[in-house]
Amino acid sequence: MMLRKWNNNKKIYEPYQVPNTWKVSLYEIDMDKIVNCANCGKELKFGECYTSKTIHTEIGMGYGVCEECYNKEEK
Repeated sequence: MMLRKWNNNKKIYEPYQVPNTWKVSLYEIDMDKIVNCANCGKELKFGECYTSKTIHTEIGMGYGVCEECYNKEEK
């Protein structure tokens, strides 16, 4: 699956490939649904995800990431 990741040094989005087996998500009704962190692939409940500051859709919506990856992202 191809996503977009913000490169703060270049000030542009770059293609960001994640495995097709990952279940990355932007929104879920069921907060207990198991998804993958869009950055490292760790499995976690969607309700435990943080909104990525760098991995986005075409319109700028952030994918869910784990707390560790979220804390490593640049603002």
